[in-house]
Amino acid sequence: MKSLKEKVYEILKEMIIFGKLKYNERIEEDALATSLEVSRTPVREAINKLEQEGWINIIPRRGMFVSNVSLKEINDIFQVRLNLEPIILQMGFSNIPLNECQRLKREFESFLDKELTKDEAKTLDELDNTLHLLILKSCNNNFIEKMMENVYEHNMRLRNQSVQSNDRRNEATKEHINLIDSILDGDLDKALELIKYHNIKAKEGFFNSL
Repeated sequence: MKSLKEKVYEILKEMIIFGKLKYNERIEEDALATSLEVSRTPVREAINKLEQEGWINIIPRRGMFVSNVSLKEINDIFQVRLNLEPIILQMGFSNIPLNECQRLKREFESFLDKELTKDEAKTLDELDNTLHLLILKSCNNNFIEKMMENVYEHNMRLRNQSVQSNDRRNEATKEHINLIDSILDGDLDKALELIKYHNIKAKEGFFNSL
């Protein structure tokens, strides 16, 4: 069972990821404790953990603020992804469950060449995250998983608060389908090439949306 601190931590992080707490917004500990119907202690503990993970900035004599997403952070996120995702894919390639890949492929295909509604775009983003987490879990390394889950969560926040064109979303869907096909075919070299290409195009897409 999760502790109260863990529950508060997850609630606050989700509020940041999905934009309920905005960039640079001041965080009032008392107001949060009141709204969440908890004491200040679990809120303070959760905030300290969120600061360590880069979600919150605590500035002496000024207060606590939701961290901004800078150009450096975008570059940092994709530097990690570009360098580590191919290694992770190689580590876990033989362990990736093919039945899950087939299911994800069908779901991605249902979004091809469509003008997406806001809800459909959100579902597609969740599908994107599911595929990358599937590959991550297959590498069977707890340290890498914990690090990359944090990277993916920051990436999700960036995606939720940027405006991606429908054309880019459609291109990304095709990239994911091609990646899945290479996994289903057992073609590691092709899969490595495709995941690198996908990350390069994703980074370009984010910068073009700024």
